[in-house]
Amino acid sequence: MLTQEQFDNFVNQLKDDNLHYLLIKQDNQVFRHAFNDKTTPSDVRSIAKTVLALFCGMVIDKHHDFNIDTLVWPFLEPIVNLRNQDNLFYLKQLKIKHLLNHTIGFDQVLLMRNDIKELDPYSLVDLVVNTPITYHPGSHYLYSNAGFYLLAIVLERYLKQDLLTVIQHQLFDPLDIKDFHWQHYGHYLAGATKLFLMPEDLLKIGEVLLNNDQSLVSSDWIQFLKKITVLTPKNDTPTHQYFRRYGYGSGMWVNHQDLYFGHGTDGQTLVMIPDKKAIIITMAQQRNVKHLESVIDQIISALYQ
Repeated sequence: MLTQEQFDNFVNQLKDDNLHYLLIKQDNQVFRHAFNDKTTPSDVRSIAKTVLALFCGMVIDKHHDFNIDTLVWPFLEPIVNLRNQDNLFYLKQLKIKHLLNHTIGFDQVLLMRNDIKELDPYSLVDLVVNTPITYHPGSHYLYSNAGFYLLAIVLERYLKQDLLTVIQHQLFDPLDIKDFHWQHYGHYLAGATKLFLMPEDLLKIGEVLLNNDQSLVSSDWIQFLKKITVLTPKNDTPTHQYFRRYGYGSGMWVNHQDLYFGHGTDGQTLVMIPDKKAIIITMAQQRNVKHLESVIDQIISALYQ
C-alpha cells in the first residue's frame, strides 16, 4: 500500500509541473493534493472521450437497435451539406466502432482546439464530413477529435434529446457528479474534449471503469473499451515500466499489461490498475508532460511494491 510519505514525495516531485490536482486511490485509501490551492473543476481534455465512450455503452445496453455496428451516415445526412461527394462511399460504411477507435479513414488530424479556434463552431460538422477520407473505415488509425464529435452528434440524434441532459440524468446524477461543465461545438456537445470535472468526480468515473459497475453499464462493455484495436508505437514510451500507450482500445489507451487509462493533452490522466484496485488521477496545464508521465510511472511502480 502507498504511504503518506510516498505520496508527499510525489507531490514534491510535481510541484513545478503546473499541476492542478493529484489523486490516488487504492482500495479504500485516498490521497489527494490540490496544487496552488485550486478549488475549481479542471478541463480533462481528451478524457472526455473516455466518458463519452462509457456513456455510449450505456445507450447500447438499453437499446437493441443501437450497437457498435450501427451505421453513422443516416444520422448525419439530414444535418450536413456534403460537398465532397467522393466521401459518400466511405461515409455510408462508417460505424459507431470506427468513431470509438479513430479509424474513420482520415489522413489528417481534425478538430484539435488550436486548429479550430478561429472557425465558426456551427461549421465543424460540415468540416469533418467534407475532409477527404482516404482509407476504408476500420483500416487506418489516426487519433483526432473528429470521431468523438461525430459520436456525440449521432447519440443526440438517436436519442432525440439533448445529449448532455441525458448524460447528466443517466450517468452523472447516479454518481452524484454535480460540479461539471461540458461545452458545445455549435448545436452539439464537443464530445471529444471541453469537459470540466473535479478530481473526486473523475474518480467516480474511474471506479465504474475499474470495478465493472454493472448497475450503470455491462462488464462486457468495459472489456470492449479496453480491448486493444490498434498498436500505437509512435505514442508508446517503452522506457516506462508501466505507464505506456502501447495500444488504443475504444476511448481508452492500454499498456502491454492489464492497465488502461484515459489521457488528455497537458497532463490529464485517469489510470485504472485492476490487480492493485487502484486509480491515479492527474489534472494539469503542463505543455511538457515528459516528467509528469515519468512520475506517474513511478507511482504505479510504488503501488506494485
